[in-house]
Amino acid sequence: MKRILITGGLGFVGSNLAEKCVGLGYDVTILSRSDSKIGNIKHIKDKVKLIILDIRDIDKEVKGFDIIFHLASTTDNYHILDDPYKDIEVNCHGTIALLEACRKHNPGALILFASTFFVNGNPDKLPVTPESPCNPLGLYGATRLAGEHFCRAYNRIFDLKVIIVRFTNLFGVKEQADNKKKAGFNYLIGLAIKGEEIPLYNNGDFIRDYIYIDDAITGCLTAAEKGKIGEIYYIGRGEHTKFRELIDIVIKEAGGGKVKPVDPPDFHNRIGIKDFVCDNTPLKELGWKPEVSLKEGIKRTIKHYR
Repeated sequence: MKRILITGGLGFVGSNLAEKCVGLGYDVTILSRSDSKIGNIKHIKDKVKLIILDIRDIDKEVKGFDIIFHLASTTDNYHILDDPYKDIEVNCHGTIALLEACRKHNPGALILFASTFFVNGNPDKLPVTPESPCNPLGLYGATRLAGEHFCRAYNRIFDLKVIIVRFTNLFGVKEQADNKKKAGFNYLIGLAIKGEEIPLYNNGDFIRDYIYIDDAITGCLTAAEKGKIGEIYYIGRGEHTKFRELIDIVIKEAGGGKVKPVDPPDFHNRIGIKDFVCDNTPLKELGWKPEVSLKEGIKRTIKHYR
C-alpha cells in the first residue's frame, strides 16, 4: 500500500486529491496549518490521518512516505498589497523546509511540487510549453517559480526525486464560492446561482485554459506515477476557450445571472494574465487525458453549491 502525504491537504486541490487517493486504497496523511477547512474531508475524515502543522515547521513528519504532494502555498496575487512576506514565508521558506526534511529523513520519497501557470506571466506565444519563458507578473507567481527552482536544485545536488506540475485555471467542487481573489470562476458561478449580476472584465474577451478539478487530480496522479524525474508537466485542457463562452454556459445551466461588463482595476491591469493556453502533450503521452467537459464540470459545480 502506497503511503501518501499531502501538504495543504484540506484545501481545494488537496482535499479532492485526498478523497481520490483514499478511493484508490492508499494510506493518506494530510498536513494543514489549521483545521478550518475540515469540512472538505467530511466523507473521508475517519480514513485519513491529519497533522496540524505550519509547513515551515515540517521535519520528521515526512518519514515513511512514498509520495509527497506538496500543495501548501498561498493562493493569489493580493498579499503583495498588505503582507508581501506571506508569499515568501509560505512559498519559499515552506518549500525549503519540506525539501530539507526530505533530504534528512526521507531522501527516497517522490515529491510532486504543484505550481501554477502564473509563473509564465503573459506569454508571447501560445500554447505555453515547459520551454516557454517565465516572467511572473506578481510576487505570488515569482515565489511559486522560486519554489520550482528550489526543487530542481535539490534534485540536482541531493538527488531528491522531484516532479513539477503547473496547474492552469482549476474549478469545481470544494472550492470557495465567496473568494473572488483566488477562485474567480467559482465566485461567478455562485453569483449566477443567486441570480445576481456577474461583473466581467473586458466582457470576458480573453482566452483561458480551465480544467475541472477531477481531471486535475488524475493529472497529478499520472505525473506522480509515470512522470520523469525533474520534468515539468502542465495540467490543463490545452484548449482555447473564451471566458465569455464559459460564463454563458454558467448562466444557462444556473438559470440565472446577468453579465455586467466592468473595467478591470489598475492592480488587475498590472498583474493580470491576458490570454493563456497550455500544451499538455507531455502529460497525455503518459496516458492521461481530461474526461470531464467544461459544461459537465459547470453542471457538477452548480449542483454541489446548491
